[in-house]
Amino acid sequence: MPTTRRFLLAASTCLFAAGATPAMAGDKITVAFAGSMGVVMDRGIGPAFTVLTGTQFQGIGQPSMALAHLLAGNALNADVFVPVSAAPAKVVEAAGLADGAVPVASTSMVLPYSPKSQFAAAFAAKDADWTKILTTPGLRFARSDPATDPQGQYSLYTLQLAEKYYKLPGFAAQVARAVENPAQIFAETSQLARLQDGELDATVGYESAVISQRLPFIVLPPEINFGNPALAKDWYNQAELTLKGKTTHPSPLVFYAAVLKNAANPRAAQAFVDFLNSPRGQEILEQYGYNPGKGKSL
Repeated sequence: MPTTRRFLLAASTCLFAAGATPAMAGDKITVAFAGSMGVVMDRGIGPAFTVLTGTQFQGIGQPSMALAHLLAGNALNADVFVPVSAAPAKVVEAAGLADGAVPVASTSMVLPYSPKSQFAAAFAAKDADWTKILTTPGLRFARSDPATDPQGQYSLYTLQLAEKYYKLPGFAAQVARAVENPAQIFAETSQLARLQDGELDATVGYESAVISQRLPFIVLPPEINFGNPALAKDWYNQAELTLKGKTTHPSPLVFYAAVLKNAANPRAAQAFVDFLNSPRGQEILEQYGYNPGKGKSL
């Protein structure tokens, strides 16, 4: 038997063991996912799923909340939705497009900085006081749009909790200036590339995406990184944002996957979700800096 055929059969057997039903070769699947997952989806998960099942992978990576509203308004069609945090998944559920979502990965907030930044040595110092560096005049701080992107919201939540945790009155406003600050807001998919090129100095973002892009970063304590579900109710919930008259609070940073009810290829959609939680899928996610899914299904 040719090597390629033997490998595909073995891979399919593994996928069956993971509880998935391989699709037939020639099928295709569209997955709408959090923009921060672009590297792992396009280079890791998508190609591996195609090899295992013969199903062509098509990914759409954009801010999770923007995708949720596009899906809910039928302005975008997909087979699977993989957002970060519970809120975007609940928007799709409320629109009647999903019966639930399962946790498939998790991450935490870190502070990545540009290796080409004039502040790089200060950030890299063993005793670096990152809160002081971020308030240095001339530092170019970036974040994504909190109105459409959970990462943009979590950047602000992190600054708020850092203010409380380190007892630094006014710190969040000093760094962010305002919730909507056009001078700091960049597309989620371009922020880390801009850091790599030295166009920006620092941001606060998902550890998984930062590791995928191989950028240096400062690890933040559990009290402000949204990676510990045990801190959700009594501590994380103290952060809040009011956008368009609606006040929101953060939840732990968990990536959920939902099979959409209007999926063009529901069998492949379920196979994809199963693959994400299979040993091979989890191995790939770990290679790109993701932690296992935490908490319960939605």
